[in-house]
Amino acid sequence: MKIEFLLEEKTLLSTKYIKLISKKDFDKIVIKRNDIKSTNLQFGEISQKDLIIRVSFKTFKNDYIFNVSDILIKTSEIVLLGILNDPLGIYNQGYIDNFKLISDKKEKINWYELNDKQKYYYLRGCYLLNGVKETIDNIDSTIIIDLSKVRTDLDVYYEIGKSFFDSYGYFGTEFHSFRDCLVSVIGSIKKREKMPILKIKGYRSFEKYFANNILFNDFYEMFKRVGFEIDNSQ
Repeated sequence: MKIEFLLEEKTLLSTKYIKLISKKDFDKIVIKRNDIKSTNLQFGEISQKDLIIRVSFKTFKNDYIFNVSDILIKTSEIVLLGILNDPLGIYNQGYIDNFKLISDKKEKINWYELNDKQKYYYLRGCYLLNGVKETIDNIDSTIIIDLSKVRTDLDVYYEIGKSFFDSYGYFGTEFHSFRDCLVSVIGSIKKREKMPILKIKGYRSFEKYFANNILFNDFYEMFKRVGFEIDNSQ
């Protein structure tokens, strides 16, 4: 991921993370010193002109126009005060958070050490990188989905994506996006000589933690409806 502060397309500062904070009368951007990769700041210039903050990662790019009214240089951080022309909200910060997570981890994550917010941002990042795929990478006649450690809905969607795809596997973050992903890939799967078998590893644990969760029934109903044979393993 790259975050650049541009003045008339000249890079003034490059950092790997920023914190966007929305206030009543102004917006604030906080840049930690440890996150700064390079700098060529000319503070006299940027206080007079609009600054473009460009967040990019592979195919994703988002620009913010920032009218800087004040700059605070502290020991551990730089703070810019002003007004963004884009509405600030958790979704915009989420773009930055999820791509930083993916960039830092380089996909070698320990999923079950992430908190729920990080898990959501990781899956959203996978979606923004690859979208909803139309084919799965796993060509085995039996596809194993390991649900032995799942405790939340996001865990289930992560494990499905991990089983179906080689990298950055996205298979939804809630029921509707899960269904959309399944509908998207099922056409190519049905072209195989024989539908693969889904082997559910850790079924007893899945049942224990999800028996009263609507996802438990939806999981089996949706896969069976499109033609999968399911084998529950202990």
